[in-house]
Amino acid sequence: MVLDVYEVAYLAGGPRRVAEVALLRLRERGLVGVVGPRVRAGLPADDAHPVERALTGACPRGRSVAAVLTAVAGGPEAAGIRDGLRAAGLLGRVCSRPTAAGRRRVAAARARGAWPAYVFDGPPAVPDRMLRRVVQEAAPLPSGLGRYLARMGRALDRADRGDDAEHGHGYGHGHDGGSCGGGGGGGSD
Repeated sequence: MVLDVYEVAYLAGGPRRVAEVALLRLRERGLVGVVGPRVRAGLPADDAHPVERALTGACPRGRSVAAVLTAVAGGPEAAGIRDGLRAAGLLGRVCSRPTAAGRRRVAAARARGAWPAYVFDGPPAVPDRMLRRVVQEAAPLPSGLGRYLARMGRALDRADRGDDAEHGHGYGHGHDGGSCGGGGGGGSD
């Protein structure tokens, strides 16, 4: 089985990397434009990879880079790549990490040097500083972190207003910060 660029990207960084590589490759070919935090696509080529068609279909009138990357990474095209890699024994069935054979295939692809470094290393390897920043900042928060940060912000707002003493919701009262596994929320530095 000869791996294409998106299969190697999946092995190197998962479905998010597949979406990032599609965005970056399409931009290099002039098929999408990235202006600030937004991406706008034209029509894909007839011979475009399914991931590229999914990306261009996700933003015909312009959409945020974050929304496009999330849609493509969670789409059926990325899932199809995952399933194919699992069937080939290159991706683990439980945790979706590359197997030893998968890691060897990524190393061999890197050694060939046929694809840009961002296929293997992600956005930090993008030479265009502004584009690198846009793609990196489009990263979603880890699962549960957004809710945790929102709760922390509300607690800090209440503390600024003096509400914590009245309602007993302060961090000094043993609040554990929710289900994100934090320890006791209070204490001193």
